[in-house]
Amino acid sequence: MKYKAIFSDFDGTLYSDNFEISQKNIDAIHDYEARGGKFFVATGRLFQAIYPHVSALGLKGEVIVYQGGGIFDIESKKALWQQAISNEVAVECLRKLEAEENSVNMVYIDDKCYGTEPHYAIDMFCKICKIECIFVGEKLSDYVARTGATPNKLLAMVEPQDALPLAEKYGKAYDGKLALMRSQPFMVEFTAYGLSKGAAVEKVCKIHNLKREEIICVGDADNDIPMIKYAGLGIAVMNAMETTKAAADVVGVSNNHDAIAWIIENYCKD
Repeated sequence: MKYKAIFSDFDGTLYSDNFEISQKNIDAIHDYEARGGKFFVATGRLFQAIYPHVSALGLKGEVIVYQGGGIFDIESKKALWQQAISNEVAVECLRKLEAEENSVNMVYIDDKCYGTEPHYAIDMFCKICKIECIFVGEKLSDYVARTGATPNKLLAMVEPQDALPLAEKYGKAYDGKLALMRSQPFMVEFTAYGLSKGAAVEKVCKIHNLKREEIICVGDADNDIPMIKYAGLGIAVMNAMETTKAAADVVGVSNNHDAIAWIIENYCKD
């Protein structure tokens, strides 16, 4: 088998716009694993938010979470590796985000989601991910400063036209301190500097003695570009951001047309 492992993004890639994993994708993954392949999910989600899905798929081994900021073992539910943002940098960045006119912010701490107060954007996000947001009733910057927390991830939700300018602005301001990426047209995410899905994929490959030319990585957004570039075969789904398509070796079918099954059928049958 030329490609011994597939690393797939979840939302917008394996997961359809109807918030389901198609039976065709499920059957293809099971067939691929039965023939000796390994299938991994690499997501920006909390572990608690991705666990029900990878567990239902029957996946074992590692799952990449927090945009590459953590690697968990599915069966034991334990973190194998994770790296958080320092308290000082997190507080400073949150204070600047709170000064932005239309940024709705959240943080991930100890695999839980926190916000300041209820907001329709947070409600929408949590419904999709099927998680609860803990509202602290004060500015997130004050909460993180007061508790000494070291977040795994900061999230800023803005209008789609503001996401790229925000990412560019903070990318320059926090060069060498934070890693920034767009995971959705309206969302900018911040993790510890040097982290990415690509770096996390490399860690998992070392665990399984996989060479980069032996793996496929597939995704739909800017946060998937590092792993797409790392892979022997990098694939963007048809519904991907244009930047993601430009970084990929191949543009496949969309997440609503059984993208993973299409990849397995076309590239993993040898």
